[in-house]
Order: sequence, then C-alpha cells, then structure tokens
Amino acid sequence: MVMLTKKEKKQISQKIKKVEDRSSAELVAVIARSSSSYLFYIITFSLFIAIIATIIAMPFNPNAIKLFQIEFLSFFASFFLLSRFKTPILYLLPKEYKYKIASKKAHEEFIKLGLDRTETKEAIMFFVSVEEKFVQIITDKNIKEKIEDNYWQNIVDEFILDVKNRDFSKGYMKAIDSCSKLLIKEFPIQKDDKNELSNEVIEL
Repeated sequence: MVMLTKKEKKQISQKIKKVEDRSSAELVAVIARSSSSYLFYIITFSLFIAIIATIIAMPFNPNAIKLFQIEFLSFFASFFLLSRFKTPILYLLPKEYKYKIASKKAHEEFIKLGLDRTETKEAIMFFVSVEEKFVQIITDKNIKEKIEDNYWQNIVDEFILDVKNRDFSKGYMKAIDSCSKLLIKEFPIQKDDKNELSNEVIEL
C-alpha cells in the first residue's frame, strides 16, 4: 500500500517550503505505516487460535501426533497472516492503548530526527501513524511558549478525519495551511535564517 505518492510528497514539501520562506519555524512531515510490530499480541492471538483449532479437532481425531500437527499449522498460519495483516489485532486493542504506543513512537522520532536540536527551538513535527489512525503535532520549546497545545489539537482533530479516510496528503496540506498564518506572524523569517531540517516527507 502506497501511503503517499511521489507527487503528493512533492506537494507537501513545497507547502512546507512556502511557509518556511516566510517563517523561522521548521516544519517536518513524518508518516509511519505502524508504530509497533505488536508481536506480543500476534503471538498470543495465534496461540489462542491454535488452541481453539485443536479443541475443535479433538473429537474427530484423538491421535496425539495429528493434534500436534493441527496445533502447529494453526499457529504458524495465524502468525503469518496476522504479521502481514494486523487489522484484527488493532481492532481488538483499545484505542487509548494504540494511541499511547503511537505517541511514544512520535516522541522518539522527534528526538531521533533531531527536531529537538535546532538552534531556534522552533521545530514542529506533523506525525501520522496509519494503522493506528493516529495524528500528533509535536512542537519544540519556543513554539510551545507562544502557541498553546489546544490550538494544535484542533488541527489534529481535523487531520484525523482525513487519515481515517486514507487521504493523508489532504490532511497534511490542510494542517500546514491551518497554522501557516500564525507561524508567519509569531515567528517571522529572520535575516540570518537557515533551513536546519529537510522539507522532504519522511516515510518510516
């Protein structure tokens, strides 16, 4: 599944550049297919399916070797399918738990990508985790001091609707548009401004 086409990535990058040409803020767009492998839950659910399959088969085939084969094949078939298609696992997990995992991933990427190490302390990350249908906007110190979290949450709420519709590009474009005027006003471009972070969309 293609999350963003080359054309869409280019459009988002151009939108970021347009804002950064007039503001000292550093905008970064990050998109991840998933924030976790959910390996523990895949193994647990696969074991559960294997046990159920064995219990169902017992009255029809009490042979121990055959039952072991059924259990073995059921486990690995389930594990293979759930590893490739996590939808059943994600459907069963509480939204709050999935969001907690995705938020942790977002903060890890903020640090990993160096958004906390800019000279201006004006970095903003627009993070999307597709499988969790999660969006978070993380801002660095100087952005936080002037713009409250509630402002960003309103943008996130709109962004999530586009993510749920799998229109990721539209979500990014609208989110960047929504904050552009305020960023230009509160963080105008400086004479000695330099682009510290890439404008390219980061796909994890």
